[in-house]
Amino acid sequence: MKNIRSGITFGIIGGLLTFLFGGWSVTVIGCLMGVGLGMGMAGRFERKDPLKIALAVLPSALTAAVLLVGLSLYQNNFVQEAIGKRPAAENTVLYGNLIGFLGTVLFTTLLAALRGLPEKQEQTARMILLAALIVAFPFVDKLTALRWTAQIIFALIFVILGLGLNIVVGYAGLLDLGYAAFFAIGAYTTGILSSPQHGIFMNFWLVIWIAAAMAALWGFMLGAPTLPLRGDYLAIVTLGFGEIVPVLFRNLIDVTIKEPFTCWILPGLIRLFGAETTMACITFVEHEDLTAGEKGISPIGRPVIPFINYEFQSSNPIPWYFLIIMIILLSVFIIRRLRDSRLGRAWMAIREDELAAAQMGINPVTTKLAAFAMGATFSGFAGAFYAAYIAGIFPSVFDFSASIIILCVVILGGIGNINGVIVGGLVIMTADRLFLPALKDFLSSLLTHTVLPSISDPVVQRAVSDNANPILYRFLFFGLTLVIMMAVRPEGLIPNAQVRAELHSNETPPIEDETPKSKKAKKG
Repeated sequence: MKNIRSGITFGIIGGLLTFLFGGWSVTVIGCLMGVGLGMGMAGRFERKDPLKIALAVLPSALTAAVLLVGLSLYQNNFVQEAIGKRPAAENTVLYGNLIGFLGTVLFTTLLAALRGLPEKQEQTARMILLAALIVAFPFVDKLTALRWTAQIIFALIFVILGLGLNIVVGYAGLLDLGYAAFFAIGAYTTGILSSPQHGIFMNFWLVIWIAAAMAALWGFMLGAPTLPLRGDYLAIVTLGFGEIVPVLFRNLIDVTIKEPFTCWILPGLIRLFGAETTMACITFVEHEDLTAGEKGISPIGRPVIPFINYEFQSSNPIPWYFLIIMIILLSVFIIRRLRDSRLGRAWMAIREDELAAAQMGINPVTTKLAAFAMGATFSGFAGAFYAAYIAGIFPSVFDFSASIIILCVVILGGIGNINGVIVGGLVIMTADRLFLPALKDFLSSLLTHTVLPSISDPVVQRAVSDNANPILYRFLFFGLTLVIMMAVRPEGLIPNAQVRAELHSNETPPIEDETPKSKKAKKG
């Protein structure tokens, strides 16, 4: 019965999503829904015959598929007319719903059936299947003309940011409320080094590493004065740093940098003895506008693939998609190695008890500095990619709300869990960048053809039209989601086992008969 309820839930949610996008969206939603339902139900079964597991989940898969297709057909036949749009062509309806139905059933049963394989084989098979879906997604998106890839790229940028913050918060237990500052440092480093505005045209493949190194340096500089601080005090200092950096970039519009030894130190010493100096002062930068203030830096150089001289363009998001996937894979590989290393174990020891860790021989100073520096490094990667992708940087993007969203990506996904952070970033940012704009368009069309014509007062009509915009209430929805999650599942969507155990430590375990098996046998 629990499996059927899961199928009903997934089917209704997937079907309602087709109301927002229509057309071929049922195909992509059906396949993604099958993946989520199959992975979610697989953990409910013991390892046994894969065919038996597939047959056990088949009723749930069929239930979800039927609800998905039923709501999709209702959307095309009735909802489209209500919002003033023409129904989709018969070929689109037929093939889109058929593929969506088959995708839901196939991926649900397949991913659940993998539970019957040995653990290593199950993991390998899942990785191959997910890799195939990731590679196929942008091409399917292009064929179906849904244009989701560009928004998914923004979600993946926040995935990288979440992975970096997870080092600081999840592994080392250091609360950082100014993480967007390192994002800004990476972006502005890229803008300064590869923008025609400054006459510098460095290669993106070199700039991205410089941006990561610059962010790491500033992470080290932030970590140094905060070493004695813990908890709320550390959070306040990082919050201040996050507020300072955007203000700094707004005001770097008239910068003069002189070599201090010949400009100030030697002339000052000579004047102490009553003499005058004619020494030439070396000036590196004079009245230079580094950041252009609120106008921002634009344009910014794009990546160019060597040998074939192919330059990435905004009109084609597919190369950008695969580039950020490669950056995420590299980030996950490095972070996993760090987590399993001696340094990673030292981070976790400090997170649990800094005093006890110090008594065991762990150096808190170097360990904390390494956490801040490594966490900032991945923010530098994200900042460099972001700057090149949008070909412009503006200081308003890196405000306090960005830091909070990144922190929520970590907490909502599952603090300390790499897979959880990836899921959290995708859930939060696709809801913000993809679903809310689609919901806005849907409600606007629905009101235009139903409610608004019946309102005679133009003032009221305009007020209803302006306020029926879900994007205006994005932080309200965001806050409600967090409140519900913290009440229902505080450990996150895919929690770390240790964090889950800590948050549910007050739950009473089931009472078991502690009589040894040998004594039970004798009594029998």
